[in-house]
Amino acid sequence: MPLELIKEVNGVPQVDLLSKLHKIDFRSLQPDCDYSQKYIQGKLSLISSLTYGENKRAVLKIGLQEQENSNAEINTINILLFGKLAKDCAKVFYDGDTIAVAGFVVLSAASTSKDGKHSLFLKASEDFQSTVYVYVKSVRDFSTESMSLVPATHYIYTPLNQLKGGMIVNVYGVVKFFKPPYLSRGTDYCSVVTIVDQTNVKLTCLFFSGNYEALPVIYKNGDIVRFHRLKIQVYKKETQGITSSGFASLTFEGTLGAPIIPRTSSKCFNFTTEDHKMVEALRVWASTHISPSSTLVKLCDVQPMQYFDLTCQLLGKAEVDGASYLLKVWDGTKTPFPSWRVLIQDLVFEGDLDHIHRLQNLTIDILVYDNHVQVAKSLKVMLSGKRVCSFVFLYILG
Repeated sequence: MPLELIKEVNGVPQVDLLSKLHKIDFRSLQPDCDYSQKYIQGKLSLISSLTYGENKRAVLKIGLQEQENSNAEINTINILLFGKLAKDCAKVFYDGDTIAVAGFVVLSAASTSKDGKHSLFLKASEDFQSTVYVYVKSVRDFSTESMSLVPATHYIYTPLNQLKGGMIVNVYGVVKFFKPPYLSRGTDYCSVVTIVDQTNVKLTCLFFSGNYEALPVIYKNGDIVRFHRLKIQVYKKETQGITSSGFASLTFEGTLGAPIIPRTSSKCFNFTTEDHKMVEALRVWASTHISPSSTLVKLCDVQPMQYFDLTCQLLGKAEVDGASYLLKVWDGTKTPFPSWRVLIQDLVFEGDLDHIHRLQNLTIDILVYDNHVQVAKSLKVMLSGKRVCSFVFLYILG
């Protein structure tokens, strides 16, 4: 996996993912050597901003300082991360983090050091089958907000084929169907999720909460969820799951090889070696039993009159009238056809208009109606020079 977060408790890693690799020090690095089964480790001393090359491939430059040999002649080295690995690392790196990098390539820089020798730097990407390990005392989600970890508590997880009415259980499952949170007829938000596990038994869950962010953070079918303190009830002879006191959820990307990074609004949660194994096992099972979402497309592939799912970044928003709300978004690609624009001169617009202008025709306008307006208002707009933004996931709801 390109990116792994390793939880530390009292300075002790809870998962030993590097035991089969050989650690080397910085002074032993040489170009044209095989480092596929070796790794270096150090503290982040430099984290540059994420940039994009001429081929629009993401690039992240970091500086790594060796902790064990701090007085050595060579105790720092620059590393260039590329592609999806660069994007993932940019979301979780913090200055001073201890990280390890495996499966890299060593190259000589064009410049020379004071002694006349060529400086070295590393390249890492999925193309090289590189992996970056981050030691964290907290787990950071894709919004880059820190979430504290509590001491590990042993939880028992119930297979879905063993559920009975009246039980309060902890379960793992793969999302088979979901309806994102929407405002119900009352004051609460509602979300519907159907999950399945290796027993091939499905469970539909209905969640209500006055806080939109307290509901499971699900992006697509195939995501893996963990529900704690889920209450089981029987309604019209069908077993259902609903929230109970203390209900909590985690969501993980279900794709094989993707980083195991929990998505949650909870500030405290457990995630142990056993949880890591549960997620991996469900990923493997789902890869042959769950059909991937086929309606997710990029703007460059959109066709007229097409219904599709879209993952995009929110650049600006504004209330158009009492019944509709404007979202100005982009996904890094350009639509093949002209898109309709909302006139914003008379609107109270939140967003960086200069940045939007620089993107020119890469942005599109989306109007949101009905019960989706409240959700649209809660989204965070990207602020220029900062990592504060919402990545929006727009779905077809049948």
